[in-house]
Amino acid sequence: MKKFALFLVLCAAVFGLLYGAKFCRDTFAQTDGGLAVVTVNNLGRTDGRVLEDVQRTAEAFPQFMEEKFQVKLQRPTQIWVGADTAQYQELLTKRLGMEEKNAPQKAQYTNGQSSGRKAMVAIDGTRKKLGDSSECISTTAHELFHQLQYELSDGRSGYENSLFWLEEGTADYAGALLCEKLGGRSVDKWYRDARFTLQNARNVASVGQLQHTTEAERLDMMTTQAKHYTLADVMTMYLLKQYGGSQPEQKIVAYYKGMEKGEAEQVFAQTFGVELPTFLQEFSQWWQKELTAPAEVDTVIRPGANEAVARQFLQQVNLSRQWLKRNWGQDLHGHYQLVLVTSPEDFATAMEEYCHVSREEAKKTADGSVWAENNSTVFVNLARVEDKRQAIFVSGTMMSRLFMMQQLGNDSSGMAWLLRGGSYVAGVGRLVEDGQGTLPAYQKAWRKELRQNAPLPAVDKLQTPEDLQTAMNQHGNDQVSRLCEYAAAELVNRYGWASLYAWQTATRQSGDGRQAFSKVFGLTLADFAAQIHLMIY
Repeated sequence: MKKFALFLVLCAAVFGLLYGAKFCRDTFAQTDGGLAVVTVNNLGRTDGRVLEDVQRTAEAFPQFMEEKFQVKLQRPTQIWVGADTAQYQELLTKRLGMEEKNAPQKAQYTNGQSSGRKAMVAIDGTRKKLGDSSECISTTAHELFHQLQYELSDGRSGYENSLFWLEEGTADYAGALLCEKLGGRSVDKWYRDARFTLQNARNVASVGQLQHTTEAERLDMMTTQAKHYTLADVMTMYLLKQYGGSQPEQKIVAYYKGMEKGEAEQVFAQTFGVELPTFLQEFSQWWQKELTAPAEVDTVIRPGANEAVARQFLQQVNLSRQWLKRNWGQDLHGHYQLVLVTSPEDFATAMEEYCHVSREEAKKTADGSVWAENNSTVFVNLARVEDKRQAIFVSGTMMSRLFMMQQLGNDSSGMAWLLRGGSYVAGVGRLVEDGQGTLPAYQKAWRKELRQNAPLPAVDKLQTPEDLQTAMNQHGNDQVSRLCEYAAAELVNRYGWASLYAWQTATRQSGDGRQAFSKVFGLTLADFAAQIHLMIY
């Protein structure tokens, strides 16, 4: 009996040594200098650029967390990239263990998901859905940061236990930091674009909806399109700027470590030095002021720019904002970066530098544009606005378009022709105000040009940006713009400048530009389009 017992002890010891050796070998294979390794796998034929961006993020994440957040990712983590949304959905169920009933909705509305319990991340590798490299890096780092939240809080960082806005906002913040570190979109650009999106949104969630949430509530958030995640980003950045001190990343780590044993509200107050209800009220008051405050425009004048031309254009931008207040009753709101470039080549380079779009996309935009917008960043080619007339027209068109997009919720609302025509005719309105012609005279000139070519589609057929592009491909950019300008000018002649603002307001309320048109102007769009067609042709 003793011999048998001794044999069992020896077997157990040998097994323990062998198991221990295997455990150490596996752990060593998945660590790098004491840091957990993040491995990347893919399902299907995933886009090569997506895989490259995910791999770069996976390699950089552990070291970056130690350097920036002074915390180590403890567990080896796997990233699985699905080649398309169908394979991403398969990963959600078969790898992450998501319930079959929830997977289709999650796959449709998300680019990535994280399972802390499994130390695993799934990414939708569809290039069109995932976006550019900056978005791919940010998304991957966001999901990996959820792994860190899970570790720090001992699994108490998600759903009902945590504050939704802080959970998602800090993950997005970490993603933005690493994206900037890897040469992608800057944190400043990310935050400015988040405010831009929230400022322009027609439908925004309430702060109260972003506290403790269930799985079902989070699924509902995905379908309502109320900018829950964008609001979370802005709330998080406000918190870190106001209460994060000199090392906001350490505050984030302290919060999630505290979540291991404490309740979210208590830990929040201990970490950031402010009670949660007080903070939420303070943020809400600040954001309401932001919504109505005059726009702040940070100007960047590129090297080699003509200083006199730049000064002239900036003066006209200010005069165009005054025109908006006189004729449409309001100024532009929000935060913008205005980049004044020197040439098409500099235009493309600046777009790459400030927005991190591809070289191909940057060149395509720059080659045919006097100005262009990328969310909160606006570019103007100074070489195309050297004379005062062009500076007046372009600044008026640009500022009125930004204004209209803000009023319409960043959506053409089925009235792409009026968005284009309204902004262009506002630029002409600035010329008229400067004593350079009259609106009827401009209309007469446009009508003459339009009659010299084949008739264009009626304006009620130019509902979407795609409709406009199709018409421009067939008839030319200038001709389509003249038609839109002519029709918008006719509305001003009949109903005054204020009527265009009334239409914007009605459209924002209803979300239906055609319905708002009938309400404000007293006739259907089809009838108006027919009248314009007869007046021209």
